[in-house]
Formats: sequence, C-alpha cells, structure tokens
Amino acid sequence: MKLNDLRVCNLTEPLGFTMEEPVFSWTVEEAAGRQLGASLEICAKGETVYDSGENPSADSLGWAVPLELLPRTRYDYTLRIGTADGQYAEASSSFETGKRDEPWTGSWISPAQDRNSALLRRRFFCEKREGAARLYLCGLGVYEAYLNGEKIGEEYLAPGYHAYDFHLAVQTYDVTALLREGENSLVIALGEGWFKGRLGFEGGYTNLYGDRLYAIAELWQGDTLLTATDENWEELRSPIRFANIYDGETWDARIQPEIVGPAELVAPEGCGPLQDRVGLPVVECDRFPVKELIRTPKGGTILDFGQNLTGWVRFSCALQEGASISLTAGEILQDGEFYHENYRTAVSRFTYISDGTAREVRPHFTFFGFRYMKVDCDHPVRPEDFTAVHLRSAVPQIVTLHTGSAPVNRLFQNALWGMKDNFLDVPSDCPQRDERLGWTGDAQAISATACQSLYMPAFYRKYLWDMRAEQSTLEGSVPNVVPRIKQGMIGEHGSSPWADAAVIIPWNVWSYYGSWELLRETYPGMKAWVDCQRRREEALGGEHLVKDGFHFADWLALDNPQPGPFGATDPLFIASAYYFRCAQIVAEAAEILSLPEADEYRMLAAEILRALREKYFDETSLCRIQTQTAAALALVFGLTEDPTAQGRRLRELVAENGDHLNTGFVGTPILCEALSMSGHHDAAVTLLLQEDYPSWLYSVKLGATTIWERWNSVLPDGHMNPEGMNSLNHYTYGSVAGWMISWLCGLRPDAPGYRRAVLEPRPDRRLGQARVELDTAAGRFVSAWRYDGNKLCYEFCVPFGAEAELRLPGREAKTLTPGSYHWEEEA
Repeated sequence: MKLNDLRVCNLTEPLGFTMEEPVFSWTVEEAAGRQLGASLEICAKGETVYDSGENPSADSLGWAVPLELLPRTRYDYTLRIGTADGQYAEASSSFETGKRDEPWTGSWISPAQDRNSALLRRRFFCEKREGAARLYLCGLGVYEAYLNGEKIGEEYLAPGYHAYDFHLAVQTYDVTALLREGENSLVIALGEGWFKGRLGFEGGYTNLYGDRLYAIAELWQGDTLLTATDENWEELRSPIRFANIYDGETWDARIQPEIVGPAELVAPEGCGPLQDRVGLPVVECDRFPVKELIRTPKGGTILDFGQNLTGWVRFSCALQEGASISLTAGEILQDGEFYHENYRTAVSRFTYISDGTAREVRPHFTFFGFRYMKVDCDHPVRPEDFTAVHLRSAVPQIVTLHTGSAPVNRLFQNALWGMKDNFLDVPSDCPQRDERLGWTGDAQAISATACQSLYMPAFYRKYLWDMRAEQSTLEGSVPNVVPRIKQGMIGEHGSSPWADAAVIIPWNVWSYYGSWELLRETYPGMKAWVDCQRRREEALGGEHLVKDGFHFADWLALDNPQPGPFGATDPLFIASAYYFRCAQIVAEAAEILSLPEADEYRMLAAEILRALREKYFDETSLCRIQTQTAAALALVFGLTEDPTAQGRRLRELVAENGDHLNTGFVGTPILCEALSMSGHHDAAVTLLLQEDYPSWLYSVKLGATTIWERWNSVLPDGHMNPEGMNSLNHYTYGSVAGWMISWLCGLRPDAPGYRRAVLEPRPDRRLGQARVELDTAAGRFVSAWRYDGNKLCYEFCVPFGAEAELRLPGREAKTLTPGSYHWEEEA
C-alpha cells in the first residue's frame, strides 16, 4: 500500500501560495478494500500544531483542516491511512506560507528613468549561514532574480500575467543554497512583460497597468531580515536593449552592467495589494533538438524542431565581439521558404550581439510560438548548438491514450500540445501572434478536455480568481478576455458562450476533481454571471430568454452561406441555451454547498427551459434550427423532450453534409458526444476518421503537430488560407480528445473526482483498439479494448477508494470495485 500525489490546495509542496486554510488530498496505490480512516499530524518549528486523530470521514479528494496559518512558516505533515482489511501506510510532505498579511519592510523601487529593461542591485552582508533563507519578491512587468550570479528558482516570466489592478502576485523562493557567508549580491532584472509592454492586436496598447518598472523584495534567513528593497539599491545598465512579449528581445552582451545611479523609491499606482501568489510557475517542461537544418531555395537557413511549441531556443554561442545572431519564429514554410505573415504585427525575434565570450544564450523577457526558427548569422550554423525549450505553467500530463490508428494517435497528441502550448499562466487563444490573451470562450470550450488531460485545479483557480475580480466592476458580467484589456473590442464583455466560462469552467473543475473548497471559492463568480443575465433579460421584458447583445456564438463554423467568421446557428438560441445550462449548474452548485438559493435557481432554469422549448422547438420536440450545432446543443444540454428523435435528426444533418462536420467553437466540442449519447456512435467515429476537409485528420495529413484555429488554416496545396486569422496553435477543436477519453474509451466520472466512474467502452473495428490510462483525483483508471481476430478483449482498472459501473453492449450493468479486470468475448 502506497500513498501518492500528496498535495495541499492542489499543489505539491507549495511554497508561498495563497491559502485560507490548508486542504489536503492524496491517492492510494497497491491496496485493496476500503479506507477505514486517516490521521494527519502537522508540525511547525519543531512543535505539533495539529493532530486530527483517527478520522473515519477524511476525504482523499479534499480534507480541509481548520489551522490558523502563520506567515513565513514551514509546516511538515504526516498522513496515515488504514484500510478495513488491515493494511496501513504513511507518507510525509510539507508546505510553506508566504508573507500573508505581514507588513512589508521592503519598499517599492523603480529605475530612475523609463526603460525597456533594467537591473536593480543590492550588496549585503550575511554574518553566518544558518537555517533556511527565503526571498519574497514581486517585479513588474516580468523579472528574473540572481543571487551571487546564479539565477534564483526554476521559473520564468514571473510574476506572470494577472489582473494587476486587483492584486500583485508575490513569489517565494528558497535561496538557502545560494546564500554565502560574507558579502552577497542580489540582482533583480526587469522587463516590460504584460504589465507595461504592448498587448492586443492591430498595434495593441502599452502601459496598460503602469508606465514604469518596479520591484519590491525581502530576503530573510530564518527570522533575520538580511536585506530589503530600499533607497540603498542601485540601478545598473541592462544588456537587454529591448524586450516585449510580442516582438521578442535584443540582448547586447557588450553592454556592461555599470552603475547608472540610485534606484528611486516609488510605488505603482492604480494596482492592487501585494498578495501571495495564486498562479503556478512557468517552467521548462520539455526540450527538442533540431530535427532538420533547412537551406531554402533563396539561401535562407531554417531550424526545424519538428514540433510546434511555446517557449524559446537555447543555443551555444562563440561569436566574435560585435557579431550577432537573430532567430525569428515561424509555424510553417511556404514553397520551401520561411513564412511569418500569420504572426501579424508580432515580430517574434530574438537577437544576440556577442561580446566575444562563449556562452549559452536564451531570451529572458519574452516567449514564442514556433516550430521553425529562421537564423540570420554571418557564421556557420551547427544544428547541435540549438535546442528548443518548451515553457508552460507547471501542469503535469495525467492521461495517455492510444488507438490502432496512427493518424488518430497523432491527433490526440496534437490536442495535448495545443493545450500545453496555450497554458502559459493564462489559457490563451494562441502563443504566437499579436494576441496571446486569455479568451474566455476558448478557455471554456476546452476546459472539460483539459481537466481530463492535465492536472488543472490550481491553474484554473488563478484564472477564475482574476475572472471574479474583473466581474466585480462589471456587475457580474464576464469579459471577452481575462485579464481584461480595458480598451477596444477586447475590452467588451457579456458575449455568449465566452462569458459562460464563469460557470462552465469551475463546474468542470468540480466534476473532474471533486474539490468542494474550490467550488465554494468560485461559486460567487458563477452566481454573479447568472444574476447578470437575469437582470438584463428581465429588464427587456421577461420570458427568460436572451434577447439582445453581441455573441460570438458558433465562431468559425462552416455552415453559414454568408462569408465571415459567424456560424449559421442563431446566436440568441445559443446564448439562451447557455443561460439555461448555467442557471441549472448554479442550482446544483448551491445544493452541493447547502445554500438556500438552490430552489430559486432551479426554478429559474426550469423557466428558461420552458421558454426555450416554446420558441425554438416544434411540436415534435425537434429544434427548429436545422444546424449540427443546434441539434448537438439540444441533446447535450437536455433541451429536447425527445432525445431519440433529435439524435436521428443530428445524424441526418451530418449525413446531409457528406458525413462531415461543419461546426465551430460551440458545436465542435459537443458534436461527437451528442452522436454517441443518442445512439449514433458509429457516425461519431466516422467523423473522427474523415481525412478530407473539413475534418480533424485533415490537418494531421498535412503534417500538423498542434490544432489549428480554422478547419482549413492551411489549404491542400500547403499554402496558408488567405482569409487570415490563421493560428496553427489553437486548442478549441482539440476538444475531440475529451470525447475519445469519455466515449471511445468510455471513461467518465459518475461522481465528482471519479470517486464513482462509468466504464462504457465503444469498440469499433475501424480503429482496432483503444486504451486510456488516466490519473484521476481518485487514482489511476484504465479502460481498454482491442480486437484480436474474432475475439474482443477488454481491460479495466479501478483505483482504491473508487468504484465503476461497467456497461458493455448486450450485458447488464455491473459494479466494479477496486482492482484489475481482464476478459474476452466473441466479437
């Protein structure tokens, strides 16, 4: 018996994160029976501060402990689990608080002049290295810190992208190993980042949160303050001549870090208070060598890393003084040449100017979305000198899935990479062009698939934290992007189903992870959005339908005969359908949280449903809107009173389109699910296996390694679609991966956090086999099937503390308790 995945507030050994009270979770392996009880002992500064004793109701999905936490304190804990059949295990871990509400000794400092990048330094003395040393730091826009010449921590682009006008995230670093006895030097390198640099397309906006760079820091050893930002800090010349998120960076190594003068004591204005971090660190997660060095017909040099990814390129550099090398990011080649036009105004170039010293080089204050890098250099280029580094928030992959189809397997990997590449502190639309924003519609469309693919609770907690902050100034309405750029079209709000992210995302997090405390924290934002819609529709005359407003709706669907990005499905129907679903979810959430308004929202949902059926459905209970998206919504949201007939109609609509989809951002994530749940799983598999446009495998056949923004972002001849808006790294259509897990392999939660699951695999000879392994909040589930001649073989695994209802064709449902199962039957 083993205890794994020990987490506090969904984090492994969290250091300096915001938490009101610690919430513990874990999984159990190599055990049978059921959990008899659990005990938890927590120690701080050598003393026991909490001892639960044996607790028979301790929940591995989330055990909240009423412990009053102190600032800057490490807590060590030991968890002990016993089972009904006498097994026993224990495991230990730790968490540590940050500054919390402790007053700051350090002051905000800033470079004396408006600069794109700056270095701030303080020399200080440490009489004796004794005990743990911690640095508490916030730098605006983005920063890296160095102690005695060594980079502090493993994260990049701190403090990340958040709603700075509501809170400023403080990072906590363990610097014990870097501290020296005697003189030390602490340097904070600053760049513009999202705080000050340009954001938004068509030129964007600058200085959105401030027009200077800032830093505040304290370095403690035990209870001794060694140094803090104050008037004694000095500003140095930075070798980073230019850096921003969209355009890249220029590093001139010839610039020596000479003293410019003292830093100024000045604090940012219009920003929120300092707060221990909520967001995960952005870290290095993978590396790719050069797959091919390409010499183009026109004499260019291009590095192909074989995977479209988010991050940058590290390389070894030994150029003469004054010589330079530039790398420019690209996603695709055109006629064998480098192509960059789909980046729009984002230059996405890193330039290094050598001082004659050999060193490893990388950017500091930017990142790129790329597969290719065009190299401009007067010296020979050796591919072995270059390595692509993938950066993302620290969200580990929790799923593996394989089928008997190599293109389908590639599609699943493309969907994973679409998420990995766009989960860099915010769930962005794309990582490459002049956008990279936290579009709420994209985020909600992929959220269910994301929760089945990566460990997402802490990542979404931060995004939803910012969303609620933005809602607080919009009477509950939800912006198009979070954090909200409060200028231009991207500053608008209340568009369905973008705004519905406030309800859909936290509900998916609850469904897949079962964190009661996280549901309680996010519930106010869920309720605020439904209340906002109710006030608006009632002000327009009642009827409980959405009657006006701009709605993205089924964005980029192919079923509209009119040119443009809008689908044919009535946007007010889509908005009203989501209004119903959100009201229904809020009612369920209120009931789970034992809140008195559950009946109120249940009644509201019923009234919306009645109005929907009256306006949008005919006397046979079929949706009057004859689109694949409308039919899928009617089925998945439970709008129709006759799902069998509606399922047949959806199947007909797909057949009428030559067994191809024509859905957009609303219909695509639910289309295959609607077919499978209504008895037409074979049609869903047919859609999956189509290889010509429009289909998922169309892009795979053209060599895609991520998911595209449009179904035909690249034309069959390999040229980019001239319609524009062609990111080759958008994740929304990768939501088919969630259907592959839930319906093709048949693994779905039947209770929050997979404490109870459904195992309902859907074998199909065209695929030959399918297998998923998923590390859920309850533990690892396996669901697999394969054809072996005339036999159909199944394999299942149910983790300790969970159970599953097995549903196989032609058999009665049965309950599986923890364990592994194998059997065969005639195919």
